[in-house]
Formats: sequence, C-alpha cells, structure tokens
Amino acid sequence: MVFLSHGQNQFIVYSIFMPQDKYKIYPTTHEAWDAMYRAISRANKSVYWEMYIFVDDEAGSRFFDILEKKASDGVDVKVIVDYLGSFGLSRKRAHSLKEKGVDLQFFHERKHRYRGIWTRFAARTHRKLLIVDEHIGFIGGVNVQKSMKDWLDIHVKIEGDAVRSMLRAFAKMYMICGGAKEHVKYLLKYKFRVAKGIDDLEFIYDDSSQTQSKTRKVYTEALLKARERVILFSPYYLPDKKFIEALWQAQKRGIKVDLLIPFRTDLRLATYAAYTYFSLMKKNGVKVHLMRSMMHGKGIIVDDEWAMVGSTNLEEGSMYENYEANVKFRHKPTVQKIKSTLEEWIGKAVRLDDLNWEDRGKMHRVKEWLALKLYRFWQSGRRPDR
Repeated sequence: MVFLSHGQNQFIVYSIFMPQDKYKIYPTTHEAWDAMYRAISRANKSVYWEMYIFVDDEAGSRFFDILEKKASDGVDVKVIVDYLGSFGLSRKRAHSLKEKGVDLQFFHERKHRYRGIWTRFAARTHRKLLIVDEHIGFIGGVNVQKSMKDWLDIHVKIEGDAVRSMLRAFAKMYMICGGAKEHVKYLLKYKFRVAKGIDDLEFIYDDSSQTQSKTRKVYTEALLKARERVILFSPYYLPDKKFIEALWQAQKRGIKVDLLIPFRTDLRLATYAAYTYFSLMKKNGVKVHLMRSMMHGKGIIVDDEWAMVGSTNLEEGSMYENYEANVKFRHKPTVQKIKSTLEEWIGKAVRLDDLNWEDRGKMHRVKEWLALKLYRFWQSGRRPDR
C-alpha cells in the first residue's frame, strides 16, 4: 500500500484497511510451517519459540538450520522444547544448536514448581508459540515433525502489540526451564492482557501449577451461554463430567452442538477411549462428525460471535496437567474464516448418525473398554481438587 499523505490522515487510512489482514489463519501444518519459516528467515532482532514436538527429521532440520544461521548472525534465538514431546531431538543437533549460539532450554520436572510426584511427572509444556522480532506471533496446534506434514490443523499469525502477551508467557516458561531471569527480564514488563485498544482478542493460558483450568471454563461457559450453535473440534476427545453436564444443559436449551474429531488419530489409545463417548454424545444431541484424515486443530466457535483456537485438547490431561496457550477472537472476519474452514472439514466428514455404530463388533467394544480403563488409570493420579 502506498501512502501519499502524512500525519493523522495516514493513520486513518491504515486503520481502515488493516483489519482484514490483521490475523492470518493457516488450516494445514505445511502452510503454517512455510509461514513460520518465512518469518524466521526475515528476523533481524529475535526469535523466541516454544514447542511440544520439535525434532530434527526432514521437517525440523530446515528450521534448525535457519535458527543456527540467525544465531550466528547475531539474532537472539531462544528455543524451548518439551523434554518428553521432543524426545526425538538428537543430542548431536542439540549440541550443534548451542554451539551456534541458540539458547536451547528443555522443559522437564522442576522440584520447586509442582505439588506431588504425579504432577511432576505428568506436567508438560504443550504450547506452540513463536514470536519473531517481538512483533509477529504464531499460536495454535502445529508441531514440527515430518509425519505431521499433511495434517489439518489451525495455526494463527498475529502482528503488532497483541504479541506482547505471548512474549511474557515465553519469558515465564524460559525461567521455569532454568533459563536466567536476566536474559528475559525486559520481556516481563509486558502484561498477559493485550495492549490497550485491542479488544477483539484475548489470550488464555493454562498453568500446570493451577488448580483450575481457564480453558475448560471458557468451553463450559460457552455451552451454557450459547444462543444457537457451538462447534467443537479436537483430535482427542475425553471430556470430564462437568463438561458432559454442560453439553446436556446446552441440549436442554435447544443449542445445536457439532463435534468434529478424526475417526483415527496418531494415538491409538486415545482413539479407542474416545469411541466410548459416542453413544453418550448422541444421547445428549451432539452431532459427531468423523474426519477420515488426521485433524489436529483444537478449539470452539460460538454463535458466529467468537472463536478460540490453540493447543488445548478436549481431554482432562491437556486441561489440567499441561501448560497450554490459546487465543480467543471476536474479530468477525477471523471468526468467519475459522468457521468456513471448519464447515469445509465437516462437509467432508462422515456423520456418526450415518454409521451403524451400535452394531460394531465385540472385539471393538473390548478395545474401547480397555483403552478407557488405561486412560482412567493414567488420570487417577490427578489432584483431587478439580
């Protein structure tokens, strides 16, 4: 865009045309990768990246290469990866990153941070945050691993002062991982609240040390306050009792609820455990749509009014054990873009109502039962105050 005027008039023109491109939505993993790579390649000040799965296979190596180059060129590069999620990251590459000047931190249990042995073991950073030059941010569900290249997902690019909330979140996690406070102290001046004048988005962070899940509260309140329709989407679906109660209340009020999940996921245990909820969902009036391809996006759309996307799966572990990051939009063009993407996916999905689900075989039911038992055993060590 070319500006011919100066001063106040220039700002007015900019404010008129900017909102349509204010937030960019990427509906596939490879599209998000390409956008993030372009942003990193143009970085001249800093690159801060927090990821759950980030490994040095064919997909990850090109990112690690550019990160090493940027660090060698004097750009401040800090990377946080989850120790368990990124277990496939080789020692050789980790050593290379540090040698080239990348400040690499691993998230793992910190004795002074958690309450109880279980939480120390189960807590993970599941966030997917990238901030470039303290001005461009990416947030959503996208990891970096070759096998995920063709997955459907939702990742968002945000530009401007709103990114400051992500900077503070990154700085806090950097210190939790053992990074020196003086290296990120200047980022802590920012608040988790977005900057003044930005009233169409809000960040929702979950912290493993908290007893309540902010994200779960957003989901349940959405179901209780929606007027017409709610679209839920998640690759893994293992709701707790309060969430199911909220679904039942929504059904009683005549709210249309659509649930989009993959028919098969990369985690067989989670897939079969989720199957056990299908009959209950039908009873509660939820329209279940099953994707034939892997869909890794997580979020909710309510009444065409607002949408939330991010890293939190619709399952207890994600909401309570993990550090998660989500963003809630009231920016109507962005909400419509996310909704259009979901509607397209729903159109390609198979409806549970069209399957003879109750006629599935005995062995299938046994697998479901075993999967649910194992999942509940895994969750049995959770804190009782939820």
